[in-house]
Amino acid sequence: MSISPNILKVLSDITGEPRVDLAIHDIIRDAVEHRLEKIQIELTGLEEKYLMPFKEFDIKFQSEIIPGQFSYPVEKDYLEWEGLIHRQIRLEEILRSII
Repeated sequence: MSISPNILKVLSDITGEPRVDLAIHDIIRDAVEHRLEKIQIELTGLEEKYLMPFKEFDIKFQSEIIPGQFSYPVEKDYLEWEGLIHRQIRLEEILRSII
């Protein structure tokens, strides 16, 4: 694989790392950490909206005791929340594998 000199310079400028393999590693790590931060903000928003963590919400949702749970907004929140949890877990696994 070849990388253009312009991209190599940008990688070096962004990371301060002259070695391309280490620069790419740093960029990937930063990208994963940034995505995890964004996910955490979204998770916190849902926890604040429903005043509980997902595990508790999930138990109540499965027991059909969440007010309005069959409404589109609540079902949408549930699916998004569950997806965020799964993405967070996957990104944490990726981060551990590259550190």
